[in-house]
Amino acid sequence: MVQVDGNQTWQEELFSIGLETGAPLSSTIQIDAAQGIIWQRLNEAGHLKWCHPFCKSTEVEQWPGKGSRDKITYYSGREYHRHFVEWFDGIGYDIELGEPPKQTSRVQWRITPLSKTCCRFAIAVIPYLKMEHTEEKKRQYQARLFGPDLQHYLDCVVKGVEFWIRTGQVVEKDQFGRNPLYSG
Repeated sequence: MVQVDGNQTWQEELFSIGLETGAPLSSTIQIDAAQGIIWQRLNEAGHLKWCHPFCKSTEVEQWPGKGSRDKITYYSGREYHRHFVEWFDGIGYDIELGEPPKQTSRVQWRITPLSKTCCRFAIAVIPYLKMEHTEEKKRQYQARLFGPDLQHYLDCVVKGVEFWIRTGQVVEKDQFGRNPLYSG
């Protein structure tokens, strides 16, 4: 799981509304660029339309900083409302998908410098599970929505970010392979 600090307040808040976290999925890539350059690009409003291989469109409602909101529409027709619940200048942000109390997950984007000209970029997805469900039902839910298709999705998105930052070129639809959940 990608973390900036040990603050568990958000997990305690989830618990208070009957949710708990499941097993996280993540993908990491090395980007040959300075931390400031990567952050500058990821800090641009609507940047997903340039770096995301499954993003058909993005509507920015509020930007930048904590409290930012946007809506992503995928080529498959799925739509997600993203709520930026944490914003760490130069490092990344935490996003919740879905409206409270029906959030489905927390997504963490992080930049970690390895040198002055190279960074590790990671995206982690932490599923939210209803505490009232049986362990079997939680397992089935995670397997269905947070399994291999989502891992492939994350791998493609981090590749898209790396490509866009390295080349300055817009990522094409399905550039790193089709995804059964998010491709058209």
